[in-house]
Amino acid sequence: MKKIGFLLISFCVCYSVFSQELEKAKIDAKNEIKLNLLMSVLSFPDISFERIWGNNVGLGLSVGFPLESNDTHYRILPYGRFYFGESSTKSFFIEANIAVEGYKKDTYDSFYDDNGYNVSSKAENTTGFGLGVAYGYRYVNRNGLVGELYFGLGRDFDRENAYPRVGISIGKQF
Repeated sequence: MKKIGFLLISFCVCYSVFSQELEKAKIDAKNEIKLNLLMSVLSFPDISFERIWGNNVGLGLSVGFPLESNDTHYRILPYGRFYFGESSTKSFFIEANIAVEGYKKDTYDSFYDDNGYNVSSKAENTTGFGLGVAYGYRYVNRNGLVGELYFGLGRDFDRENAYPRVGISIGKQF
């Protein structure tokens, strides 16, 4: 009976120590990598990396590129998020972002020559900048899988139009 009691106590102590190490490893997981499924379906895949600082602040970088040829070549989007809620695994957030976009810009020149009125055009690659905001919800399960749902808009100052900041993202916390 003493041997069984000793084995039972030893098992409980080992299990308790091991559980604390697992919980500590889960708490120390502050990096996330995610794929935006919604934008991937819309032919503009978006991959994000985010570092969580403390319990309620995250800084990240999102990179997107078109699968089909259009005027936008790429979008690099550094962002900052403020998480609010009672749990670190389920929380709402607000986001501020800065967009850096590479795109094709068409320029048109009109002039008069000996044959009359002519218009010429040329395409050049250029870089644009913008600012945006978003609102969303993040869920992290106990295995470190991350799910996000967010929506927002940004203003591109060079092309004077808006860019979307929407997504249904899945990823992994490590």
